[in-house]
Amino acid sequence: MAERVDDGVWSLQGETVTLPVEITSARLTAAVFTTPVARASEVLGPAPLRPFALFGRAIGMIMCLHYDEWALKTYDEVGVGLLARGPDGPPGLHLVDLPVTGAFTREAGQDFWALPKWLMDADLRFSKMETDVVVRDRAGEVMRASFRHGRVRLPFAIRAALPSWSYLEHGSQAGRLLRGRLPMRLSGVRVGRGDFRVRLGAHPMAERMTALGMTGRPLLTVHADRLHGPLGEFTPVA
Repeated sequence: MAERVDDGVWSLQGETVTLPVEITSARLTAAVFTTPVARASEVLGPAPLRPFALFGRAIGMIMCLHYDEWALKTYDEVGVGLLARGPDGPPGLHLVDLPVTGAFTREAGQDFWALPKWLMDADLRFSKMETDVVVRDRAGEVMRASFRHGRVRLPFAIRAALPSWSYLEHGSQAGRLLRGRLPMRLSGVRVGRGDFRVRLGAHPMAERMTALGMTGRPLLTVHADRLHGPLGEFTPVA
């Protein structure tokens, strides 16, 4: 388990990490889905949050990322999340699964930011117009998916910060609702409503994906050749 040394300073596996940390270069593909609010509520578990609804539908997202070398090493990551409301403020993305291929980032994610990271085996491949991913938990296949990138290529970069919530019942932040912001400095962006093909295994992550409507065509797909930006501390919410 990571140890907090000072405000924004952590000790992990013999290394000192000072927040914020700069994501120098990552590649991203994401797809957005909608689902009935009642189904979305099932995936929140003990987190003190409720689904954000738009026209009576909750909004979920699946993301595939490859991180080049940075403070948390180099690794692949697959995130499943839901837009949710907390005690106050605007809605934010709450991640319910965040499997990764690196032990260092798993511990950092759980202890620094209360993110639900767990170790996976993965095959993640980005090509010009498609992203393919396979996630395995030990020997069992969790999911296998292909994302077709959107046809519209934006001629400009996007700079934003996506509000987020996080909550875990274990780790250094156990039982605390945290509020943060996820960096969204994207370049080489393609958007559209590309095809999405998925095969799900028998696994809790697959069950949550089903509840969030991630078995049909997405509302939107986004691909970015490069993602970068600072990732700072998350703040406890009373």
